[in-house]
Amino acid sequence: MVSRKEIAITKELARRLQKKFPNYRVYANKCPSRGTKVRKIWFEKFHEECPPLQPEMDIIILEPPNPHVLPRKPKIRAIEIKYFEKVDGSINQSFYKGIEQSLALLQWGFDNVALWQLFDESFSNDDLRNYGCRTWFYIHVILQLPIEFTMIQVIGKEVKNLQFQVIQANWQNNLSPIRLLNIDHPYFTFSHTHPNPFIEEQLIKEFTFTPQIGLIPKKMPPEIEKLIKEVATLRNFLLDWLPKQSHGLKK
Repeated sequence: MVSRKEIAITKELARRLQKKFPNYRVYANKCPSRGTKVRKIWFEKFHEECPPLQPEMDIIILEPPNPHVLPRKPKIRAIEIKYFEKVDGSINQSFYKGIEQSLALLQWGFDNVALWQLFDESFSNDDLRNYGCRTWFYIHVILQLPIEFTMIQVIGKEVKNLQFQVIQANWQNNLSPIRLLNIDHPYFTFSHTHPNPFIEEQLIKEFTFTPQIGLIPKKMPPEIEKLIKEVATLRNFLLDWLPKQSHGLKK
């Protein structure tokens, strides 16, 4: 169950991102699967009931087409937010919190999915380093998951006055120093290095191969082909649905 505090912090973070990137449309706490429209589209496309979908998305960013990049298509990014705070001075939350939800977001056809773990100011540098090294290694080395990972320290008490400090560190080195960068700082920007494999054409092609002359080409497994069509359907729904929605950033 997501706490009211986490929802409030997520909305405030989304407001800051909207202010920072005015050309983007930033949405908070949206639930595109709540209505019947997506289920109707799914049934018409696949002649079956729509499976359970992600109940709510913490932050969605809709980027307009870049006139200098081909193809000129909008980008949609999703951010899963998880807030960590100590209870009676102890930590009782797992380092892998939020990974499951992040993976589920890939099914919606976002260009990129990110997991942002937010920590209150009671966490020491050693706490942050231990969490960061373990989570980064788990996501990008052991499992090699196609999701972005960012840690942020939340400083302050009142939501409207919070500081969101991006934790910058070399997570491959548990002894590396930790630096903080406020998201309001001019140097802060997004970095997308892990594309969604369900929509990247080159990654999709890896399911097939070019055979030697005279051999019958191997076709993509029908289960994979259907999954890619499902992702494309949800992505097209989002691109049509999002511009009609409010940002959800009102206090």
